[in-house]
Amino acid sequence: MHNNSLVCFTLLTQSAIGLIWVRTLSRWVNGMRAEFFVWPLFIALTLTGLGLYAGLAHLAKPRLAPHALRNLNASWLSREVLLVQAFAGIVALLMVISLPGFSSGRVSLEVAACFLGGAALFAMIRVYLLKTVPSWNSPATPLEFTGSALLLGGTLGAVIWHFGGMNPPGWPPVLIVSGAGILTGLVLKLAAISPAMAAERAARDHTWYAPTVATPPIGHILAIRMGLNMVGLALFLAAMNGSGPSLLWSSFSLLFIGAGEVLGRYHFYNAYRRLGL
Repeated sequence: MHNNSLVCFTLLTQSAIGLIWVRTLSRWVNGMRAEFFVWPLFIALTLTGLGLYAGLAHLAKPRLAPHALRNLNASWLSREVLLVQAFAGIVALLMVISLPGFSSGRVSLEVAACFLGGAALFAMIRVYLLKTVPSWNSPATPLEFTGSALLLGGTLGAVIWHFGGMNPPGWPPVLIVSGAGILTGLVLKLAAISPAMAAERAARDHTWYAPTVATPPIGHILAIRMGLNMVGLALFLAAMNGSGPSLLWSSFSLLFIGAGEVLGRYHFYNAYRRLGL
């Protein structure tokens, strides 16, 4: 398995989906004003494009990638590819009408972008719910993937806000929504710990084919990752409270949370065990 390409594809795409959720909700909470809204769309589109490009490295023959769409009736992988591209397309269209002078249909496209992002995430989750891979086929996978989208999207939303030089007194809606996304993501990550450990035990007990790559125990990985996430949360709160350079703190918050997610995703793929039949 080309773990590098899969780690990049899943995390970049999930970051883009989470960012669209956070920025759309914050705009609605803020009374539908569109200030500084094009940049998050551009970044989400860029992340999705980079994710799709990284995903090509997983294919033995990238030039045959269009054939991945030929099995939509039966394959969640085909649906994932289609939905991620549809999500990118709607984000691109939303970015165009968010430019000055355009306003018609913006809310409808925002709803469509959020829906397609959720559908792409759902398809991505279903790709890994395989009965033959017990370490993936557990409630931990949807909890982890959704938590990653909210964690990374929320942190990205805060970084973009501070990068724009917007640091008014109090907590603006975008930071409140970003913080809620980060907290919800952390709750989902915590909820995933028990089923993840149970799934890994089941994989060890019932597998004889394709043993896993040697990795540290899952408990160690989870502890390190949660420590990185907690540091990231503390830095996010420091940025929100104006304790020092907000852009620097929010950037370091993204760095720590991103490192935790990369570590967790590598462990996810390295834990691959196929159940013998």
